[in-house]
Amino acid sequence: MLSSSVTNTALPTIAHSLHVTSAESIWVVNGVQLATTATLLFFGAAGDARGAKAIYLGGMFVFTLATIGCALASSFEMLVVMRVIQGLGGSAVIVTVNTLNRALFSHTELGRAMSVNTIFVAAGTAFGPTIGGVILSFATWPWIFALNVPLGIIALVLGWRFLPEVAATGAKLDFYSAALAALGFGAIFYALDGFSRPNPGLGVIAFAALGIIAMTLFIRRQLNLEHPMLAVELFRVPIFSISVLASSATYAAQGIAYVTLPFFFQSVLGKTPFQSGLLLSAWPIVSLFVAIRMGPLSDRHSASLLCTIGIVIMGIGLACFAFLPAMPATIAIVACAAIAGGGFATFQTPNNRAIMISAPPEKTGRAAGVMTTARLTGQTLGAVSVAIIFAVAGSAAAARAVPVRSVIEVALVAACVCMAVAAILSSIRLRAGVPAVT
Repeated sequence: MLSSSVTNTALPTIAHSLHVTSAESIWVVNGVQLATTATLLFFGAAGDARGAKAIYLGGMFVFTLATIGCALASSFEMLVVMRVIQGLGGSAVIVTVNTLNRALFSHTELGRAMSVNTIFVAAGTAFGPTIGGVILSFATWPWIFALNVPLGIIALVLGWRFLPEVAATGAKLDFYSAALAALGFGAIFYALDGFSRPNPGLGVIAFAALGIIAMTLFIRRQLNLEHPMLAVELFRVPIFSISVLASSATYAAQGIAYVTLPFFFQSVLGKTPFQSGLLLSAWPIVSLFVAIRMGPLSDRHSASLLCTIGIVIMGIGLACFAFLPAMPATIAIVACAAIAGGGFATFQTPNNRAIMISAPPEKTGRAAGVMTTARLTGQTLGAVSVAIIFAVAGSAAAARAVPVRSVIEVALVAACVCMAVAAILSSIRLRAGVPAVT
């Protein structure tokens, strides 16, 4: 999370340094998110089959090596490749976290455990923009990646020493399904990104068709396997399905905001990367403090009610961003970020808990894979949406001499639409109800 938030803040600097457009630079974000999203289901199943600790340590090792590669990248293409490899390692890391949590804690303590994890996620996201701004004030952008190398080494040592051994099922890993899932996700997201380029052509349609065919074959295969990579039967549980969809919609809104706001701060308001990082850090800092309370609350109160409240608050924060005055006061920007961050934290922990407790223990890894895939899919769709909006709306704005601010407002309104979808889903879940303690 620290790597992700630092990189988002540095996107304008990276784009300028490597002589690429703003739309192209977003592939520094898309590359890692796409690789992560495409392999989460596989690593979730691998965690069940081979043990969560082993998958975590392998993923952290790959992530750390790729981080070194990012710091040494001499071209935009090399940087994107290294970010893709980072995404593969990161996928194995993040999908095993909740499996380890569930192995350590009872259902009545799981909300608190996931809240602690959320606090550290929020801390990484909170300090990232500020750290990135400080680094870019004194050094070049490769140092934002070099920062993570010692952290990766520390995580490896601590993980090897302290993480628990989780019983493995020994099930055979289905590499054919993994290849279909990776091809499906990759081709679909690459096709979506193609719409952000001038004259996308028939190639984009071909990639979209390839992705749809691959995902169709993947799902059909899962229905016929004894130990499927994607536990399709979990989606027959209404609470599970609705929680996953609400998560995707909310994270899409967050993805749009996190990619768009640095451009708004630096390109429209003329802020430095350091100032931009400080302004954006209000979101995760407030998320951190709210997350401290959400763990105990999600163990005692209805997840549906808490999630609905969080969605509404986050939507208000994003709407405030979209309709800020031409030259907003700093306190107004911080207030918008604080509102959005507080709402996001109110939603996240109880929603994740609802997903995890609706799955049987032997399918915890697969449920965690679906949960994290929903998050990354939402974030990736958000980032891809920004690239499309920047390309399409940006070209139209240039033809009509419309200010860049208007293009950014379009992206922020798109984030508000995502929150409206999440609100509709949460209202359905509110009627169904989610137990506070199972």
